[in-house]
Parts: sequence; structure tokens; C-alpha cells
Amino acid sequence: FAGAWVWWLDVLANFRAQYVVILAILGLLVAASRWRRTGLAILGVALVNLLFVAPLFVGSPGEPVAGAPGMRVMSFNLLSTNESYSEVIEYIEATEPDLVLLHESSRPWEVAMESSGLDYEIVRGRSENLIFGTLVLARDEVEAVSYGFAEGDGRAISLVYQPEGWSVPVQILSSHPLAPTSGERAALRDAQLSFAAGWAAEQEGAYAVVGDLNASPWSSPFRLLVSEGGLRNSQIGFGLQPSFSANTIFPLRVPIDHLLHSDDLRVRDRRLGPALGSDHFPLVVDLDYAPGA
Repeated sequence: FAGAWVWWLDVLANFRAQYVVILAILGLLVAASRWRRTGLAILGVALVNLLFVAPLFVGSPGEPVAGAPGMRVMSFNLLSTNESYSEVIEYIEATEPDLVLLHESSRPWEVAMESSGLDYEIVRGRSENLIFGTLVLARDEVEAVSYGFAEGDGRAISLVYQPEGWSVPVQILSSHPLAPTSGERAALRDAQLSFAAGWAAEQEGAYAVVGDLNASPWSSPFRLLVSEGGLRNSQIGFGLQPSFSANTIFPLRVPIDHLLHSDDLRVRDRRLGPALGSDHFPLVVDLDYAPGA
């Protein structure tokens, strides 16, 4: 709860789901022994954490309108050392997203996508002086503005994209803030999430913030992004879906890849794909345009 003031406490807040399980088991074991009151106190702390985790399971994503036009978005942190080009291309072909956002994309990935034969418009987010950035693949024409992917930049690219069948375009901010591995990087991450919140607050109609946000739903800057940006977490109603790290066992993973959306959008489906050589799982979300639903 003090993560807004102490960066490493905010990192620890990402593991609320793990705290629920560990504290529940510990509380039951202690309560079954002669320290009943202590066990009940531990179970009380587990319940407090559960109150923050449960909405992801019991909340409703909203009812999509029957016959409403849809859009499929794929967001994937490739990992800088990943060379599984063919696997990623095959997954994109099989999944058929309308919009693909590939984070930590380098020049070899740009070449691989350009020569893949995939039927997409390709937009590069990085500048020539940077090794990595976000690569955008769009089914139809897309307008893009990059805010830079250096450490001190916004590390985001905004898109104006009109899916087939939609009467209006959707505004999307693809964001990839820094990982909070130190106090300095955590402050930059928080500023980049604040930038995303400011961008969202200026939008109207159909809009979304998508990407590897390096923050879970229980992180303080994430909660500010949702509230200040007028956004809804697409994860609600679909459970934890922990996207990182693919290199660890399921109980240690956390959900840090997200799609947050405005009220004019509804989530038809949300799922994670295979690791594809990365330490992240790709996030695939099906959205409907349903204003006023």
C-alpha cells in the first residue's frame, strides 16, 4: 500500500495473487495449531489481498453488442535476444490480428517482418540511433506518431486506425515503459505511465492503451493510469492471465502486459499465446465497438 512512495514496495505489490495463496495456507496451518488467533489474523490479511485480486475473476468485461464490428489486437514483447522469427510470423498468420504491436523490436525483426509476406502496413517506432523500439503491423492504413523510445522519452507510439466495419477510427497508444529495476528507472516508468494517462485523458470515443506496461493491476502508477485516463482493464472477468515471465513456473508469474480501453469498447475475448522465444507471452484481445452499450 506504500508503493506510491517507495519504489521497491510497489514492485512487491505486483505479487498480490501469490500473497493470497501463501497467506491462506499459512493462516490455515497456524489456526489449526494452538495459535488460533494468530492464524485468523493471517487469514484476515489474505482476505485483504483477495479483495484486490477477485475483481479480475468475478467482474464483468461488459456485454458486447450482437453484430457489432470487431477488432483483434496482439501485443507482444519479443525480448531483445529473441531470434524465433518464423515462429512469431506463423503465430501472427494463425491468429490474424488486425493490429500487431511488437515491443523490443530491432532491425533484424523489422527486416523479418518486411520480408515475411504478411499482408500488413508496417510502421517502425524507433529512430535510427536506437537499437530497439515498437514495430506496428496494421491490416489497413494507419496514422502513427512516435514519442521516442529512449529511456527518458515517452516510450510510446500513438495510432489512428479504422478497422473494417467500424464507423469511426480507434485511437491507440502503444506503450512500453521501463522495467522498475532501480529507483531511477522506477521513476522514469512512473513518468511514462503518467504520460499515457495524460494521453488517454485527452481522447474521446474509442481509445485504448496497450503494451508491456511493466506494472500489474495492483501497482500504484497503473491504478492512476486507469483512473486518470478514464480506462477499463480488459483483464476484468478473464482472471490473472500472468504474462511474465514465461521462463518461470506459473505460480511466480505476474500480469504486466495489458490492454486498457474506453467505455465505447467491449472485450469479446482475451487470451495469452505461447512464449515464442520470449520471456513474455503474447496478449491477444478481441474488441467490439459498442458506444453507449
